[in-house]
Amino acid sequence: MRLSTHDASAQPRPNSTMLRPNLGPTSARPRPNNKLMDAEIIAIGSELLLGATIDTNSAYLARHLAAAGVNLFRTSVVGDNVGRIAATIGEALGRADLVICTGGLGPTLDDVTRDAVALAFGRELEFRQDLLDQVVARFAAMGRPMSASNRRQAYVPAGARAIENPRGTAPAFIAEDARGTVIVLPGVPYEMRYLFESAVLPYLRDERGVTDVILVKTLHAVGLGESVIGELIADLMLADNPTVGISAKQARYELRIGAKASTSAEAEVLVAAAEASIRARLGDHLTGEETLAEAVARLLAEGQQTLSLYEGTSVAPIYAALSRTPAGLDHVRGVLIHPLDRPTDELAATSLAHAGAISAADRWRSDLGLAVQAASTPDARGFTAVSVALCFPDGSRQATRHYDLRQPEGWDFVGTLALDLLRRHLMGDDQMTG
Repeated sequence: MRLSTHDASAQPRPNSTMLRPNLGPTSARPRPNNKLMDAEIIAIGSELLLGATIDTNSAYLARHLAAAGVNLFRTSVVGDNVGRIAATIGEALGRADLVICTGGLGPTLDDVTRDAVALAFGRELEFRQDLLDQVVARFAAMGRPMSASNRRQAYVPAGARAIENPRGTAPAFIAEDARGTVIVLPGVPYEMRYLFESAVLPYLRDERGVTDVILVKTLHAVGLGESVIGELIADLMLADNPTVGISAKQARYELRIGAKASTSAEAEVLVAAAEASIRARLGDHLTGEETLAEAVARLLAEGQQTLSLYEGTSVAPIYAALSRTPAGLDHVRGVLIHPLDRPTDELAATSLAHAGAISAADRWRSDLGLAVQAASTPDARGFTAVSVALCFPDGSRQATRHYDLRQPEGWDFVGTLALDLLRRHLMGDDQMTG
């Protein structure tokens, strides 16, 4: 491709109880009759509140809790303050029977999660020699001296069950009382993920009887407004199981189907029924599990079609939209970027888009030419006319819409419009709506 530019309920555990990754918990508790567990996540760290660090841990835990059959009610972010963390934990235990905290288990004075959990449970912190031995061994394995401050990591709330951390120096732990269970994991993502998968999931299955399944499937739609889609699937969105939700992303829409069942097979049946209803109602506005860019890339490959682009703006919205998927540019022969050099109204923009599509296809000898051109100035409402055009050997197709290009997201709408025009042509449907 060439680019061209114009310009939990339990008593405290004995101190010796330990959860070890890959071995599972050492003691058992009654199974709660296969009841779905309700959970909350608390991400701890002032750096998260300041925006200096992005909280990826909560997203990871949300996905894996759902797959494990645990209902997630809420996620929270709280800074490194003992009182606020303890209060947040107490509030969470009033709503959910499982709370998972991440972060604040380091050796420095601002790592106060241990203190906060002890406060929330009304317990003292206790020193654990076995935990200190683990920390010492970890530093020895790394060939590094251990600082005196690392001794802080050998303290946990009285009666807590420790989880050995072979991936770091911060042991995790579980604290329980009549209200529920608090599981505290390190904030370092790879440590947190390892401990969740190797120790927490076995605990939830073996001791808490979590065996139900929550299956989530995401479908993608374009060409209809969010309100229209919402009206077409309103009854599905009111159902309890499976649940259906919609979110908008620059004229592209994600429809999430979530089903709860005792087995994966049962959940799949529920999801399939909801998906069939959505497909029947949205028709070819649905790109299914593929995003719009993925669908276009696949259709180009299946039809062995090549594509060239004409971008009448340096923003290059079509190129940007195709770049969102790894294979999006595989069949693109070239891109001509030609910002406006003279005033252009809606009629002229339409003509320039058509000519640009033909020019790009001719220049790189491609099967298809796709172009976008916006008018030079917005109308009285602040909306700008934008025309997209597609040329092919036996004809052309065009669509013009008005967008607020003062917002960066406006160009995302343009890219969606262009790719949907191309998608429909590749499918043999050249009608545009929305």
